[in-house]
Amino acid sequence: MRRTVATATAAVLLAALQTTTAHAAPAPPTDVQVSWSDPATSLMRVTWTDAGAANKLRIEYQDGTAPTEWFTTQDNDFNHRWAVQWGKIARVAVLTTDATGDSPAAYSPWFDTTIPGAPTVTAAVPQADGSLRLTWTTPPAPKDSTPGDPLDVPVGKVGEVVVTVWSDPADKTERFAHPFGTTTAVVPPLPRPQSVRAIATNEWGGASPDDVYYTDMKFALRTGPAYGVFGKPMTISGIAGALLCDDPGNCGKGRLFGGAGIPITMQTRANSAKPWEYAGRYTSYDLSGFQAQPVAVGGREYRFYAPAWNGYSIVTALATSGTKYIPTLANFAVAGFNVSTAQVGQMVKLTVDVKPGGTVKGALQRWDGKYWRSVLTVPVVKGKATMSIRAAGRGTTTQYRVAVPGMTYYGLPIQTTGSRSFTLTVR
Repeated sequence: MRRTVATATAAVLLAALQTTTAHAAPAPPTDVQVSWSDPATSLMRVTWTDAGAANKLRIEYQDGTAPTEWFTTQDNDFNHRWAVQWGKIARVAVLTTDATGDSPAAYSPWFDTTIPGAPTVTAAVPQADGSLRLTWTTPPAPKDSTPGDPLDVPVGKVGEVVVTVWSDPADKTERFAHPFGTTTAVVPPLPRPQSVRAIATNEWGGASPDDVYYTDMKFALRTGPAYGVFGKPMTISGIAGALLCDDPGNCGKGRLFGGAGIPITMQTRANSAKPWEYAGRYTSYDLSGFQAQPVAVGGREYRFYAPAWNGYSIVTALATSGTKYIPTLANFAVAGFNVSTAQVGQMVKLTVDVKPGGTVKGALQRWDGKYWRSVLTVPVVKGKATMSIRAAGRGTTTQYRVAVPGMTYYGLPIQTTGSRSFTLTVR
């Protein structure tokens, strides 16, 4: 009975010894170190010591947030561009793995993954040549939570402020790097609209600040009179706004955005040989646009001007509308006979009052069914004329008008103008 128990006990011990030996985990690595292989591209080097076994690595975070995935390697020298969580304290865990399982992890020293604060753009000023001067501030560097860690890089060795410009029409991004400490830079002329941002970067990356949208101011003149009447207001309407590119690659058909209103100035001149002059100030609103009501004082060219505009993180270069020439007609206050019916041979009185008050040779004209034909000269002196005319043509009703030739008013042309028609019936 004793022999049976002893034999059974020995068998159990042997089985336990065999199981323990078969499933013993491999030894963990030692001396795990981290360094930069290329900090300019965030390429990190991890080294450790072991017997050349297969290994797995990952980054873990001190606050217990989710670690990165495991990466496998057969070497004791691993270079990788890690996708780290910013603003954390981290370390690299390395373990040895074989057919028996994974070893306990060995760890590198703790290091921080802090990136610079995002710059705040304080000014974006379009320049005359189409470039954009950008000015920004950068918040103070965060406190180093692991001073002297093996991945700390001295300021100036790695890191910069990068101004990135994405040109919408070209669908292309360009980068303009500047040393740390830079607070202003000029973006060279590039096709607009553009999305522009300044990013402060270090060996871990950079925060993504808000964009400045640099685009063109566009005008669309909706209506304008074919001509003006001297001394009377006329209406020119349109809309001005920042061109937003709703259809990349075809920004010319984008919509116009005016926000809370864009200030515009109306300018006039007599002709292209004369300088533009101020003629009124208006505001173009996002949906309704603007409506200008200049008073006609002679034929002039009109255009609208918008200075560089800044609103809602949108910046536009200064712009002018197309030029529109609007001629001016004379303004007849009075033109007609004192009666509409007269006996044959009766004297009727013609009265004319026209502005501007020029001295010209006007004409009384009658309608022959196809054309206005002049029948009498009407001397107009300082815009006024009176004369007596004998009624003729028994049994007729004739349409008349008074026409004055072209004249000038302070150098501005007034077109040849006919008055409204009036009738005289002769009995």
